[in-house]
Amino acid sequence: MVNSFLLLLLSAAAGLQDPTRPLTPMTVETARPRAQHPQQARFRLQAIFTGGGRPSAIIDGRRYQTGDAVANYRLVRIQPDHILLEGQGEALTLTLFPSLSTPSNQ
Repeated sequence: MVNSFLLLLLSAAAGLQDPTRPLTPMTVETARPRAQHPQQARFRLQAIFTGGGRPSAIIDGRRYQTGDAVANYRLVRIQPDHILLEGQGEALTLTLFPSLSTPSNQ
């Protein structure tokens, strides 16, 4: 009886999502449709630091500050919830939690 109850609990828990797992960041464009720029998919904004000195951002595991080159782009602005990259005649906005954004505030 105890074994069947334990198996029932374990099978039900397997479908639950880990609440400590971070949201998966996505790239949000400001200039052109996604299909025209497959290169954007490789940029992953992981963290933003705005306190105590110069703001910085972690993109693909590396720390960048305003003015730094990120591939063929330049990091031009760091805000608490997003960053702006410019280069190749376009501007890219990367957000930390795009799933929480609504179309009206993008």
